[in-house]
Amino acid sequence: MATVVYEIDTDNPPKPTEDSIARMAALKDRPIDYSDIPELTDEDLADLKRQLKEGKNKQMFSLRLKQPTIEWWKNCLGIGYTTAMGQLLDEARNHPEWIKESLKKR
Repeated sequence: MATVVYEIDTDNPPKPTEDSIARMAALKDRPIDYSDIPELTDEDLADLKRQLKEGKNKQMFSLRLKQPTIEWWKNCLGIGYTTAMGQLLDEARNHPEWIKESLKKR
C-alpha cells in the first residue's frame, strides 16, 4: 500500500466543502470512544508538564553533519541521540574552554 502525503499551506488553507462541514457537524453529536486510550497517571502528567516547559525553550535548528558522524551517534545512543547531542552542546556552552581547546587541535 502506498503512502499518501498531503502538504497544506497553513497561510492559505483549503476552504471546507459543504460535505466536509456536514460530516464535521455530525461528529459533534457522537461521543468520543476513549476505551483504547490508556488513562494518564500522575507521573505521565508530570512528564508532559516538564516537556511543555522545556519545549518553550527549544527551537528547531538544522545542522549539516557528515553521514558517518550521524551514524556514530545513532549506533552509540540509539533513540534519543539528538537529545543527547543537544545536552552535550548545552554542556559545552557552559565550558567555552572545551571549544577553544578543541579548535586549537585543528
